[in-house]
Amino acid sequence: MDGIGRADQPGGTSVPRWIEIPAGILLGLFTLLCLAGSTTLIFSANNKAPILAPLIGLVLIVGSVWVLEKCIRLVTGRARKGGLLSPTALRAAGWMFLLLPIGGIFTGYYREHPVASPIQIAGYISAAAGVRRLAAARDLAATAEQLSKEGPTRPV
Repeated sequence: MDGIGRADQPGGTSVPRWIEIPAGILLGLFTLLCLAGSTTLIFSANNKAPILAPLIGLVLIVGSVWVLEKCIRLVTGRARKGGLLSPTALRAAGWMFLLLPIGGIFTGYYREHPVASPIQIAGYISAAAGVRRLAAARDLAATAEQLSKEGPTRPV
């Protein structure tokens, strides 16, 4: 629109390629480090949690591979119809933002940090609302694009 980036979705421009490539590389390197740490949870002997540690390691490996795939998409510039994350992934992220404050209740975080925790709760709730709003906008744009491809329909 204004020459900064290419338009990926109606009414908006994406981040320029000169930002996407370094961001993908840096995030990819960090993700590889996390992937290496996650594999140590699977292969190292843990006497305190012999079943839970490998299970958590497996979940972290799946998440790291998913993030690594997103990094590869950023670096290669593969066409992204509607954005880097699908509306379903955005909704899942929104739920995770809502579950973080609930986890703080069970861990006693709010008793330890009575000043910072309300600010973090507000941030988590606003992030969840923003991500869910973005998912709804992408769903609406995808539906409008699909209807425009089908063309006008005749009444029966």
